[in-house]
Amino acid sequence: MLWTDPASLVGRGKPLQAKGARQTVRIEWKAQLFVLKHYREPTRRHTLKQLIQPSRASKTWNFTHRLVEAGVATPRPVACVENRWGLLRLDSFLMYPYIEGRTLRTCIAEDAKRSPTVRDCLWQQIHELWQTLLDLRVSLGDTNLGNFIVSPAGQIWLIDLDKSRFHRAAQAAAPHQERAWKQLLRSAAYYD
Repeated sequence: MLWTDPASLVGRGKPLQAKGARQTVRIEWKAQLFVLKHYREPTRRHTLKQLIQPSRASKTWNFTHRLVEAGVATPRPVACVENRWGLLRLDSFLMYPYIEGRTLRTCIAEDAKRSPTVRDCLWQQIHELWQTLLDLRVSLGDTNLGNFIVSPAGQIWLIDLDKSRFHRAAQAAAPHQERAWKQLLRSAAYYD
């Protein structure tokens, strides 16, 4: 089913997010919970333009595996499917384990206000994660607080890496990292 008709799994899944040409659902597959992302090419023109580039699903697959190997807490993808018609990529799918927990936004808005210790622990983890990303020359394309999951054990997981990328040099990464860090701080200040 996953390899032959992933779109039907998307249709049966619990919607988590629908943003532009991407739909994200939670599914149960082989008695486990997974997140399945469906990336659609919005127009035929876009499909032709993206002909020579890898799909968003395959880019995220490769990127995420590199981060996992570097020790970053992010769910390791288990499947990547591309639907093609000849050389044309029609759509693609990426599946990874569902991480149980709450968004960092929710934790800051609820728990951190009640306990300075919880807030300090969360920010310590964010700083450690950010330092790892700096060392790897990674910039996050979207530092929305909803893209960080805090597990019941209190570990912060990084999800939604679609717009993230590795840079060849620290100098090239620096402006992107600074912009992303400022976005993260602005988001956190709104809920803090």
